[in-house]
Amino acid sequence: MEYIDQALGEVFDDLTGSGLWQDEKPLADAILRANPQEIRAAYHAAKASGPVDLHGFFDQWFRPVGGETVTYHSRPNQRPLDHLEALWPILTRPADDPGEISSRFPLPRPYVVVGGRFQESYYWDSYFTQLGLLKTGRHALVRDMLENFAHAIRVIGHIPNGFRSYFLTRSQPPFFAQMVVDYGRAMGDEAGALAHFLPEIEAEYRYFLTTEHCHQGLARYWDEAAGPRVEMLGSDRRMAAVEAARPGFYRDLRAACESGWDFSARWLVDPFDLGTIRTTRIWPVDLNCLLLRMEEILARAAPAAEAYREAGIARRQAIQDRFFDPGRGYFFDLSIDDGQVIPITTAAGLFPLWAGAATDEQARAAADWARRHLLKPGGLLTSDVTSGQQWDAPNGWAPLNWIAVQGLRRYGLDDLAETLRRRWLATCDAVFASTGKFVEKYNVLDPLAPSGGGEYALQDGFGWSNGVYIDLS
Repeated sequence: MEYIDQALGEVFDDLTGSGLWQDEKPLADAILRANPQEIRAAYHAAKASGPVDLHGFFDQWFRPVGGETVTYHSRPNQRPLDHLEALWPILTRPADDPGEISSRFPLPRPYVVVGGRFQESYYWDSYFTQLGLLKTGRHALVRDMLENFAHAIRVIGHIPNGFRSYFLTRSQPPFFAQMVVDYGRAMGDEAGALAHFLPEIEAEYRYFLTTEHCHQGLARYWDEAAGPRVEMLGSDRRMAAVEAARPGFYRDLRAACESGWDFSARWLVDPFDLGTIRTTRIWPVDLNCLLLRMEEILARAAPAAEAYREAGIARRQAIQDRFFDPGRGYFFDLSIDDGQVIPITTAAGLFPLWAGAATDEQARAAADWARRHLLKPGGLLTSDVTSGQQWDAPNGWAPLNWIAVQGLRRYGLDDLAETLRRRWLATCDAVFASTGKFVEKYNVLDPLAPSGGGEYALQDGFGWSNGVYIDLS
């Protein structure tokens, strides 16, 4: 594993700063064809002879990743579930070669990648991908992925955003404990699975409780690093003036990446200005629901059960009392600065239903608010703001639609859950019929129109869309 920006120095700076690559992540992920010292020497020699053909230099010294999914094409007239069955081998990778020179954090067991530009394992993506793997009987592969995550917790203290060196300073929405529970139930031995992975589940809980993630007793997203993101180095450096005017801007960008919602109006003071991002000054409702779920799982499985039970009771009360706005009848994020709700309606407000954190009255009110503000012909909007960011309108995302369906079912709101389930599957079917693909995100206002926003083009593959479709079918 290489910290690629440090190892390559000027070479990486010039490649990412050239503007020749619309998407810089492939530069950060490419496999080096020689050691970094040799590549730096070759670059200095090339520069001494005049301007360097950067595309040519890259092709000579680096090998891109991701050829498997780039070249895959679905067969005409294939049923969606048959397509997804055929796609699993395309998205599955063997254990990594520890001798590869790249930014990849090597994993000791096989795993599933997301697809498209994301040619590594990602944390919260894997939970929703796992839904489809379990449904199709791929229990051994799920076990491999859980063991990889446990390995990461033992080595670096947490599960990273994704398995690249530049992701190691942050995590993602912590679904590991729930992944273990789901796997254990599928195998008919939940207690055994929890016992096996209990040290790592407790270690992850400590990571979110004893680091800057915990602020005044509630959880927030954070990143240990505070500089430009390596995977978007050129783009971030072009925003250096924003960081200079508002120190902490880069960390707030990074914390939003940890949330998985990169980017959304929920993090912005001005929904149309990324420069006003304030992720680290927000207590997110979804993250606190995930910590509650972890506390309740540990209360069933850990020797210190009473401490976890008490922590869960306190967090549940905070979710009901502080994150719920009785005037609107919905759950919102909280501002750390003044403790008030941030009145942007997002699909994160349904996590309390999934986690069982809402009262029955709150659940009914939240479902009604979501029906009126987020439910659209193609499924559930991510937020009710059209900001140009990809985690806002008009986009819908598979994981958020799945969370909503499960949360509604948990409170017996089956009619709305079924409406949402059918609309989401119909959207996936329509796009597949038109393109032969399952994609990263969907336009739920007009399913056959393109989804938009984000720092990169729409990706196909796509791990969590596949897993959710299979599980809801």
